[in-house]
Amino acid sequence: MKEIKKRMIELCEVNNSNQVSIITSHLKIDGNFEHCLPKCKGESDELIALSDATVCRINDYCTCDEDTCECNDYVCFKYQWLNININKIVAFSILK
Repeated sequence: MKEIKKRMIELCEVNNSNQVSIITSHLKIDGNFEHCLPKCKGESDELIALSDATVCRINDYCTCDEDTCECNDYVCFKYQWLNININKIVAFSILK
């Protein structure tokens, strides 16, 4: 198993959360980290699976301070299920 995936599993268990934020070179991806170890023998070491994922382009991401800001509704895309190439991950965080 790739070290980053192993570390994500460990941190999710320690923090009792599967909500993650993943950063690639140009995307911010939030979702629920889905891993089924040890029961899934066919699970790929090269992919991170997220459910209820939201993908936003970092360059287009709005950082305004307005409480009613809806800018990101137009630059972010939602997916029920998303697989991410583990080699493209620059950073990740476990959210509570």
